[in-house]
This record gives sequence, C-alpha cells and structure tokens, in this order.
Amino acid sequence: MSTRAELEAALANARAARDTGDAEDAKAESERGKASAEWDRTRTDYYRACDEWEKVRDQFDKGSPEYEKSRADWLSARSDWDKVDAEYSRIREEDVHAIEQQRKARAERDAAYNVAFDALDELNHAETTKRKELEAAFTQASASREVAMGDWEKAKAAWNNARADWDKAIADWEKVCAEWEGTRAALDELNRGGKQENSKAA
Repeated sequence: MSTRAELEAALANARAARDTGDAEDAKAESERGKASAEWDRTRTDYYRACDEWEKVRDQFDKGSPEYEKSRADWLSARSDWDKVDAEYSRIREEDVHAIEQQRKARAERDAAYNVAFDALDELNHAETTKRKELEAAFTQASASREVAMGDWEKAKAAWNNARADWDKAIADWEKVCAEWEGTRAALDELNRGGKQENSKAA
C-alpha cells in the first residue's frame, strides 16, 4: 500500500503535469489565434487592393504610373494573401490532428490527476474512519479503566485490611504459642521438681 508521502507526491506530479499541459495548450491556441488574425488581415488587404484595382483599372491608361501602382499593389496583396492562405490552410490541416491529440492528452492528464486525487482522498477517508474507531475504542477503554480502577482500589483496600488482620492473627497466634510454651515449660519444671522431692523421701 502506498504511503501518504507517495500519494501526495503522485498528486503533486499529476497536478504539475496537468498545469503544464494546459499552459502548452493555451500557447498553441494563442498561436492559432495569431495565425488566424494574420490570415484575416491579409485577406482584408487583398480584397481592399482588389477593390482599389477594380476602381482604377478602367480609369487610367495602361502603362500610366497610377495604373501600374494600383496593379502592383493588387499583385503584391494577392501574393501575400496566397502565401498566408496556403500557410494557414496547412496549419488548419495540422490543427485538426493537433487539437485531437491535445484533447486526448488532456483527458489522460485529467484521468491521472483524478486517480491520484481519489487515491489520496481514499487514504484520508480510511484514516478518518480509523481515527474515529480508535477514538471510540479509547473512550470505551478509558471508561472501563475508570471502573476497573475503582474496583482495584476497593480490592486493594480490602486486601490491605485482610493483610492487617492476617498479620494481627499471626501476632496473636505467636503470642498464644509463646504463652503456651512458657506455661508448659513452667509446668514441666514443676513436675520435675516434685519427682525429685518424692525420690528423696523414699
């Protein structure tokens, strides 16, 4: 099972890859926009030149400076338009494939990010659930401990009392035994003295 550090690193990497890919897509889109704007500009210039050419073509004699200038402007605008139109058409053809690849790559990046996010979220959920279970178990164990501690204190007090009674009983027993030994010894001594007296009298 992956650790939290590994899952967080995977999510950070997935987020960075997604952001980098999005930035690259935005740059490509901007370049396509510039190409489209250039295409629009040259097309406008070309049609403007065409209009100017149409206006002056029949007004001036062929070979006159005005005629040649208008014709040169028109040819130049048409040349620019043809070049830009050809390049833009090529770019548009490439864009069809590029945009599809961008879409697929974005879907893959999003999927990778979602997987990493879900994995970390699952770990967080599991840890939260585990924490709640442990906190509940700890609360129950603490309550049981308090009850057990009360029972232990009672049992300890009872044991101490019983131990004191036991020690007292031993002391009383030893005292009684000592007194018994003393009286028996005295009686034995008396009995021995009486036998000796009887022996002398005989």
